[in-house]
Amino acid sequence: MRFAVAGLGVTLFSAAIYLVLSMALGLPALLANVAGHLCGVVLGFQVHSRWSFRHHDRRDGLLRLLQFAAGSGASFLLNCFWVWTLVDGLGASPWVAAPAMLFVTPLASFAINRWWVFAGD
Repeated sequence: MRFAVAGLGVTLFSAAIYLVLSMALGLPALLANVAGHLCGVVLGFQVHSRWSFRHHDRRDGLLRLLQFAAGSGASFLLNCFWVWTLVDGLGASPWVAAPAMLFVTPLASFAINRWWVFAGD
């Protein structure tokens, strides 16, 4: 449940940055996605390692950080897929990619974080 609460906040934070940069400031959608995702990764690691999964295994912080970075990279590529396909490929508004970024990518992110990054020994 903690992951859902924290993940929702981080996802909304990232999506807000993406939408403001792409729609209000006119940045290309993929560039806005990069900025939003990077901000979300920084916030997400802090929140998930200190609150969401704090009772899970206590491996070396560097290993956990590297695994989190790899998992975040996978989520980033998934979000890039949504943006590239829907916005750049089909010419849709950046809003069109937001539902997939808000509902599909977080499920993949949860699986990666719960069963790999913050998995128990």
